Amino acid sequence: MASTTPARTRQSAAARKRTAAKPAGDLDFEPIRIAADDEIEEERVPLFYIGDDEYTIPKHIPRGVALQYLRHASEVGHELATAPLLIRVLGEDAYMALEQSKALEDEQLERIVDIIVTQALGKQEKEGKATRRG
Repeated sequence: MASTTPARTRQSAAARKRTAAKPAGDLDFEPIRIAADDEIEEERVPLFYIGDDEYTIPKHIPRGVALQYLRHASEVGHELATAPLLIRVLGEDAYMALEQSKALEDEQLERIVDIIVTQALGKQEKEGKATRRG
C-alpha cells in the first residue's frame, strides 16, 4: 500500500542520526527535532458541563494553536480571533453547545474564554510578562 506521506518528509533512523551528527554550518546549534503528530497522544480534561454533558479541552494545547491565534489576532484583533480559537480548542460540538445554551451567563463565558486563552498562550504571554532572549 502506498504511503500518503511525501517522501521528502520521511527519513530513516540512520539518516536522522547522520543529519543530527552534522554541524549546522558555522552556527552554534543543532537542528530541533519535533515529534510527528501521530506520535502525540492528546489527553483531554473537563472544562465545563451543560446539564450532565461534559465538554473537554486538551490538557496541553499545542503551541501551533497559539501561533495560529496570535497570527489571526495580529490581522483582525484579539476579540475577533477568539471565536476561531474556541472552535479549534473546544471542537465544533462543544462550541455549538455553548452558542445554543440559554443558561450560559456572561461570567461563565468570560471564564471559559480566559481559561482557553491562558492555556493556549501560557500565563506569561497572556499577562504580557514574556521575556525575550537576545
